[in-house]
Amino acid sequence: MPAGIVLALGGGGARGFAHLGVLEVLAANRIPVAGMVGTSMGAVVAALVGAGTPLDYLEKLATAFPWAELLDLNLSGLGLVGGDKILAVLELLCKGKSFAELTPPVWVVATDLDRGVPVVFKEGKVAPAVRASISVPGVFAPFRWEGRTLVDGGVLAGVPVDIARQMGRPVVAVDVGFEFVRRRVRHFLDVAFKVINIMGSELDRRQTALADLVIRPAVGHIGSAQFEAAAECLAAGRRAAEEALPSLLALAGKTGPEFFTSLPPTTSRNVYKP
Repeated sequence: MPAGIVLALGGGGARGFAHLGVLEVLAANRIPVAGMVGTSMGAVVAALVGAGTPLDYLEKLATAFPWAELLDLNLSGLGLVGGDKILAVLELLCKGKSFAELTPPVWVVATDLDRGVPVVFKEGKVAPAVRASISVPGVFAPFRWEGRTLVDGGVLAGVPVDIARQMGRPVVAVDVGFEFVRRRVRHFLDVAFKVINIMGSELDRRQTALADLVIRPAVGHIGSAQFEAAAECLAAGRRAAEEALPSLLALAGKTGPEFFTSLPPTTSRNVYKP
């Protein structure tokens, strides 16, 4: 098993841009990453980085991209946003890759709405899996996959530590969780994201307790739909990772000069059964 850590990247909408700041610090200090497991925005970041998209490009994209233009209204009655535009952008940024082509290995977590169990994507095309993982109930239409109805992975695994442990390396959880601040909701996205955050807060606490190290960027005051706060989230991620750097170095063992360390492709089944 190669040296390095496994990252469990949690969901949080716009707050998830903090993951990029954390990854920037890991790269600057050549801390090897043996794998990444992501939920929702954590899945987006893990997939794009694993596909080889440069961190500096992703940071520029986070702060400059007109995210609102991806919200294609949906008339199916299953969600306000259809998700086709987002899927097209994900296909482009993931370069059409499959999971077997990602370095380091990436797993993406969604939720089976009919069975009430997590679904872990480890093979097949990456972009559809990420589209499933970001499907916030009521906001995005659920994603249909092999006869299943999939929604946001954060419903059951907001910070997917227990799943990340299956990669067999020390797990560093990056929790971009929500603080219950007294801030008025601005629109339907705020309402939906806030409900998800409230419902998942206890699950997230249980998950992060299983990690070898938890990094918590100070982004809890930022709403999940506040994409205009991307620069603030990036900076908070950098600060949190720099503060945790001694622990990160000790945990990783820092045995190699490379940022990412490859693992053999997995052939495990897609459905995670605890």
